[in-house]
Amino acid sequence: MNGRRGVVIVDGVRTPFCKAWGVLQDVPADSLACLAIAETMARVDLDPQVVDEVIVGNVAQPADTTTLARVAALRAGVPRRVPAVTVNRNCGSGTEAIVAAYHRVESGLADIVVAGGVESMSRIPFQMPQGFTRKVMGLRRARTLPQRAAALLGFGRDDLKPVPALEVGLRDAVSGLDMGQTAEILARRFRIGREEQDTFALESHRRALAGRARLREEIMPVFTPPTLLPVQDDVGPREDQSMEALRRLRPVFDRRYGTVTAGNSCMLTDGAAAVIVASEERARALGMPYLGRIRAYAFA
Repeated sequence: MNGRRGVVIVDGVRTPFCKAWGVLQDVPADSLACLAIAETMARVDLDPQVVDEVIVGNVAQPADTTTLARVAALRAGVPRRVPAVTVNRNCGSGTEAIVAAYHRVESGLADIVVAGGVESMSRIPFQMPQGFTRKVMGLRRARTLPQRAAALLGFGRDDLKPVPALEVGLRDAVSGLDMGQTAEILARRFRIGREEQDTFALESHRRALAGRARLREEIMPVFTPPTLLPVQDDVGPREDQSMEALRRLRPVFDRRYGTVTAGNSCMLTDGAAAVIVASEERARALGMPYLGRIRAYAFA
């Protein structure tokens, strides 16, 4: 290790990954992260008192829990003295959390870090246009009845049109392209045709279904309100998926010439995962076997 501390991943766990606006839609992101953090520590019988930091990746930080990692950690039983931070690298946020944990441990600043990622795409809200905000503020500043009436009459139809924050968030602010449009560009550039995409998607469904028993080893059941029935498997892979069904779907992002459909795209998902990152020396001292070492990483 060239004199550097060895960094290992001890163990990890995740909730089921479920299609947005489905069975996990009523479970907030901080609750999903709390479940994953608590279960990860419980699986290896890790005393929360020995945790040095909690780092959680999240893209769509909720307005009511912008300090999501801190809220989830406290609710999972991590002591108040333990710092927690939320990181955002878009789709790489969970990986960024592990990388940040690696640096803490490798440098000697920490011995044990709980790292994870969470998203509740079901609960990304609609937002009102900026014009609505300005006019509401004008209404609040109005003191007389005529001023209030004038402020109310200033509202137009466009001011009251909600904008999906999810749609805005999935669009790059520099290029103006969303993820699906980017996929169409890549498909053309690398000559990946519709048949090839659909074949890959179908095999993905088959592998996910064939691996359910093995995947359950890393999935913790989530008991969802109001029935509290357990969700034990990922919700998304379709048992009845077929090439015929995939071929019938129309392109979503380029309706005339496109090849990317709802069937060969990734779904919008709710779920959380967490791992324990530790120094190899500390893991051995605590008698914790580990899954493997972190040797290097890269982002592109």
